[in-house]
Amino acid sequence: MNNNIIKSSASGVLWTAISQFFSQGFQFVVIIILARILYPEEFGIVGMAAIFTGFISRFNELGLSSAIIQRKDVNEIHLSTSFWTSLGAGTILCILTILLSPYIAGFFKEELIRPILMVSSINFIVGSLSVIPRTLFAKNLEFKKLAIVEISATFISGILSIILAINGYGAWSLVLGGLSNSFFSVLILWGLNPWRPTLIFSFHHFKELFAFGSHVMGSSVLNFIDTNVDYLVVGKMIGASALGYYTLAYNLITFPLTKISTIVTRVTFPAFSKIQDDNKALQNGYLKAVRYISLITFPMLAGMFIVAPEFIVTIYGSKWAPMILPLQILCLAGALKSIGTTVGSILLSKGRADIQFKWNILTVIVLTIAVLIGVQYGIVGVASMVTISSALLFLIIQNITNRLIDLSMYNYLKSIFPAFIGSIALIFIVNIFQRIMMVYGLTDVSMLISSIFMGIIAYIIFMRLFFHNLLMEMRFLINNMRG
Repeated sequence: MNNNIIKSSASGVLWTAISQFFSQGFQFVVIIILARILYPEEFGIVGMAAIFTGFISRFNELGLSSAIIQRKDVNEIHLSTSFWTSLGAGTILCILTILLSPYIAGFFKEELIRPILMVSSINFIVGSLSVIPRTLFAKNLEFKKLAIVEISATFISGILSIILAINGYGAWSLVLGGLSNSFFSVLILWGLNPWRPTLIFSFHHFKELFAFGSHVMGSSVLNFIDTNVDYLVVGKMIGASALGYYTLAYNLITFPLTKISTIVTRVTFPAFSKIQDDNKALQNGYLKAVRYISLITFPMLAGMFIVAPEFIVTIYGSKWAPMILPLQILCLAGALKSIGTTVGSILLSKGRADIQFKWNILTVIVLTIAVLIGVQYGIVGVASMVTISSALLFLIIQNITNRLIDLSMYNYLKSIFPAFIGSIALIFIVNIFQRIMMVYGLTDVSMLISSIFMGIIAYIIFMRLFFHNLLMEMRFLINNMRG
């Protein structure tokens, strides 16, 4: 059975990679285009509204999807009960958002936030319709179908956002684009998934799932708070423009976290759940996941650190220059978060959602204090304190997670060492290259392109010279995926 799981997991990684590459890559291009058209304060206003809607959305499905994936025996009653629960929760959250919208707008002192929240609240109802079909695909490791959904919905919504921005819709181009993404996702999911709910609701079956799901939901809520407390403080205390700069900077460093890491973590939770009682197998799978993620995300963030000045001015325009230094500072936090996302797969697969929940309580407290200290020094101060606190918290939770599967910290650090030392070499070589090229007076565009190529070549050569076996291992994995 383990061989079938490994084969399905490899296929899942491939299809998730395809989905993330096309959908998120396209979305990345869309954001660049929108950043050229829109102003930082428009991104900031939408970001303010997103803090609230993002927080509320964590209650939308009550952690039931994770409970369905983790549970070995799931029947039709579980599924229908979860569907009606999610739909009911989505409807209640939609109404609640509309009622609270004037108070949220008053808190940030931005009147436009009120209508944005009222329109965005429709997402809660629409999104609830996708919970069970999406969960069933993930549980059965049918990631090809999920890839089709994500690529299609992202392409349609991205084009719509650009058209709206060109025609002067401002912040609304971001809002309506996001809403259309949810709408088209539901349509495609229901078209691909034959499952349909029955008119059944069992409180007993709800309690079975919610016993696990409540911890997942609580962790999700707390995780959202600790990853958005900086947005809240910046938006409230510094303003929409500062939040626009900070949001775009943070999104850039978390691109590897939320996109590339998702390729692996989306598959590892359901896959690890199937071998949850075999710690040796979990160790091997976990270390491979961390190793492969770091080999991609570490050099990406190292490259972003060194080319940030040229990248921001060339790609986004000079009006976004204030985000350069915060972006560079946040690169370290992004690297840690990219491999830290794998922690959740282990905790949930081992049925220890309670640890995740308690941990997130601590991180909320620590990060809130850190951000309140850092905001006194602007967005640079916030970025600095977020990075420092993220590093300290990473070491603690990683040690806790390792103990669950009898993994030593030495073996864990050994798995990310190649990516770490390779990224340091990348920074060192590109820095020397840029100093030499400055003599020739290259433009920002020329410096950016040449530095990127130099970084890629330097990293590949370094890894081939010192970690040749690791490259062969990755090639073997890719061949297995194709098979």
